[in-house]
Amino acid sequence: MSDLVLLSDEELKMQLRPHVFSFFYLYIVFFLLLVWAYIIYDFFAMDKFSGFPLYSLIEGFLKDSEVLAGTVIWSLGLFIVGFLARYFFLDSGGQSIFRLYSGVAFFGIIVMSYHAWKMGGTMDFGRWFIPSLTAVIGFLGMFSVNAYRRSFTYYLTNNRIVLRSSFLMNNSERQVRYNHIEDIKMEQGVFGTIFGYGTVLPLTGSGLGTGTDESMMIAGSGAEVKGLGSIGLAGGSRSSSKRIRHNPHDCLFGVPSPSKVRDLITENIQSDTGVEHLKNIKNLLSKQEEPSDD
Repeated sequence: MSDLVLLSDEELKMQLRPHVFSFFYLYIVFFLLLVWAYIIYDFFAMDKFSGFPLYSLIEGFLKDSEVLAGTVIWSLGLFIVGFLARYFFLDSGGQSIFRLYSGVAFFGIIVMSYHAWKMGGTMDFGRWFIPSLTAVIGFLGMFSVNAYRRSFTYYLTNNRIVLRSSFLMNNSERQVRYNHIEDIKMEQGVFGTIFGYGTVLPLTGSGLGTGTDESMMIAGSGAEVKGLGSIGLAGGSRSSSKRIRHNPHDCLFGVPSPSKVRDLITENIQSDTGVEHLKNIKNLLSKQEEPSDD
């Protein structure tokens, strides 16, 4: 049953949620933490850190503390992966991944340093704390991603598109009328093509009204971009552009059978446009039939 309150003469055509694999990259992010937790546990248990190229230097700097040296190496692994994600997945959450990995690394270092300052020895504490911290964040993240995915519900009626989200204490809703949509963009990546899901973005006349943000683009070479004209050559001129962000709050993100969703939206646009056109004609005729004051 739908909890959407329908308007007069409104009919619900389709109700959707993002596909189970639509947040695949987030599952990978937290799965990597689980893998890193196992690797770190194995390194501590088998004393494999001594084979790390900079281990002797790090251990000497930390006054021969093996566990603190291992913690530094553990944090370096998190920083490196987060740094790579920051650039390779810039438009799909790379900055958030970098913040997450960096936050876990800083928290681990602070706790270990505090324990060493208060308690002295850190060997036994560090051997279980560092792997456990990494594994707990990984497991919590995996469950949170699924809950986050299920928090989105998309409704397609004969009059409008309703995008709803309710995650923890955050609730949002966005409505798009069909007569405001000027174009539709559908995207499917490799996994989307294999598993049958994709993102549908209704583009409105006010720019890219759903699923986009404004960005400043500096081009190092001349290029012709549809709708933007020529972008700078020598010196790299600045020009305002609208770049698509796949924000699940503002588009039909990762929905199953995206081509069917696109076709349904197209049909509703044509139907709604026809109705609006008839209303405009009727209003025009009624004005012409009104008696003049003369």
